[in-house]
Amino acid sequence: MERWVVAEELSTDLESVGSVTVRVVAGDVTITAGETSRVDVRRLSGADVHIEYREGSLLVAQPDPDTAPVERFVKMFTEGSRHRCSVAITAAPGAKIAVTTVSAEVVASGFEGGTNVKTVSGEVTLSRLGKDLDVKTVSGDIQAKAVTGGLKLKTVSGDIAIVDGSCRWVDAKGVSGDVLLDLDLDPSGTYDVSTVSGDVAVRTTSEPNLRVDASSISGRFSSDFGIAWHERPGRKHLSETIGSGGARIWLKTVSGDVRVLRGRQTVA
Repeated sequence: MERWVVAEELSTDLESVGSVTVRVVAGDVTITAGETSRVDVRRLSGADVHIEYREGSLLVAQPDPDTAPVERFVKMFTEGSRHRCSVAITAAPGAKIAVTTVSAEVVASGFEGGTNVKTVSGEVTLSRLGKDLDVKTVSGDIQAKAVTGGLKLKTVSGDIAIVDGSCRWVDAKGVSGDVLLDLDLDPSGTYDVSTVSGDVAVRTTSEPNLRVDASSISGRFSSDFGIAWHERPGRKHLSETIGSGGARIWLKTVSGDVRVLRGRQTVA
């Protein structure tokens, strides 16, 4: 095992990295796929940054990862304003990615091994990722572009935007944040979006084939396909087929508006 304690900064190449774990408080984390594995870390403030590399697994942590879990959790939240670092990692395209932060911005791109991100207020940007993704935030926005794996996304007040790509399934849940789904729907795919007060918009090809089930208490509904709420006291709902059916979409809000829009032209 190789281990470094970084008081200022460190840049070093590594043998192929197949697993990345990052546990930091604040700053920024960028993880990209490449042929040569590498880690670049700069401590901005607070505790030293600890790096461990063993048999293809890379761990980057601030504060010390050897601290007892409960104590480390307390330090991350009570001393969060002190601990800041900048982390840039290049790993093998098949690597598994796991990131936990309080407020650090997170970017991950180019991986096929699965990605897991947990943050409180940090913004999360994902692109060109395969396999399944699991992202949880409190107030941080989540942006996913050109993703082909399944997506499980959960936030309280952050916005969610899923664009391009062709996810097999999406499970997106929010409270007050808005959700945008703008992607090519898998004909056998399932897409489940729910919010409390956040608005929901779905946009796909110009002539889609899908089944839409939607419900709300007070939210408005608009569509480019001539479908509308079936209203009854205390609840609005619809269950309609667009085109020949195929992909299944469930859209649920309490007071958020719902839109199903005509998208880009289908490429022959």
